Amino acid sequence: MAEQPNQYYVQTRPGLAEIAWLEIRDMLPGAKFGEYLFAKEQNGIVTFSYKGDVADVPQLLTSEAEFMLALSIPKLSRGRKDLTAVHEAVARGEAFGRATNQFLRYRQFSRPPSYRVFCRKFGNHDYRQSYMERTVLDAMMTRYPRWQPITDGPQVELWVNILGSHLLCGFRITDKTIKRQHKLRQTVPGSLRPSVAAAMVGLTQPDEDDVFLDPFCGDGIMLHERKLFGGYAQLWGANTVTEQVTIAETNLSIRRSGKLPPQVSLATWVDLKLPIESEAVDKIATSLLGIEMGMGSVFKEIERVLIPGGTAVVLSSDYDKIKDTIRHCPTLEIMTGYSVKPGNRWGRIYIIRKRIEA
Repeated sequence: MAEQPNQYYVQTRPGLAEIAWLEIRDMLPGAKFGEYLFAKEQNGIVTFSYKGDVADVPQLLTSEAEFMLALSIPKLSRGRKDLTAVHEAVARGEAFGRATNQFLRYRQFSRPPSYRVFCRKFGNHDYRQSYMERTVLDAMMTRYPRWQPITDGPQVELWVNILGSHLLCGFRITDKTIKRQHKLRQTVPGSLRPSVAAAMVGLTQPDEDDVFLDPFCGDGIMLHERKLFGGYAQLWGANTVTEQVTIAETNLSIRRSGKLPPQVSLATWVDLKLPIESEAVDKIATSLLGIEMGMGSVFKEIERVLIPGGTAVVLSSDYDKIKDTIRHCPTLEIMTGYSVKPGNRWGRIYIIRKRIEA
């Protein structure tokens, strides 16, 4: 009998679920898409199956957290009988037991682990969130009496998501060591979350021959995430604020030497111009949130430095201004976009291509 693939789901910032699936498809060979779900204003969710090593899944860059899916109930009644059904599925269900066994093979505890049940509820139901949390905890104590339920510092996190009529339950497999690779030594106000920067970098379709630019690099998070995607020819970062260039240099420098790698360069805008030659950049990814420079000047420079056929991925909340500005750039065109919520406000990621003129 062929081995069944494990079931997973990942959580993203709102709006990034589709981009996360693109990474899953590319990075996890043979992964099969399940569905998109949405935790109102908090997360996008992607479910999928994958036959490969469990350790591959926490390597994903565009997700906020990764889980081994243990239980999915797509049609809750929203009534109190849900509590009975979930208790039975956790305490005695075959699917939950199989997922738990796979999770334990991955984590390889030397003794029965400590754990905690976390519950989130979205929508109207005839029971409180705390009732479902207690139901799952009781079922876990029935099935795994030697496991130790605690509230602080558990070895195992079991998450229960009630998304309207859909229940999704899974063991968190996020590798905290890997997530620490995304943290910068210094940050600036308004800095993008690493997963958002990674999503934007991924949309440029990174290649080992890339000359990559973030013209408003802030603390360097976009360049840092581009490094994590693999090989490149050159990374350029620029900013209008000298102090932020200094912070980016600190974050991107080699720790032992305190110097930038030879393929990384940082600079400051001069008289509304980038200190970069025309048609020298293959890929651009940048956030224009909070940028005070006029959009006309920004896109004039993007158009100038980008090679024909090059790609710019831009995040902005000024929808009309972006579209109007692009109309006045004869070689730039918007290919598509994604509505996302990188922080407290919604914005849009635009994929822009520079046309190859005949």
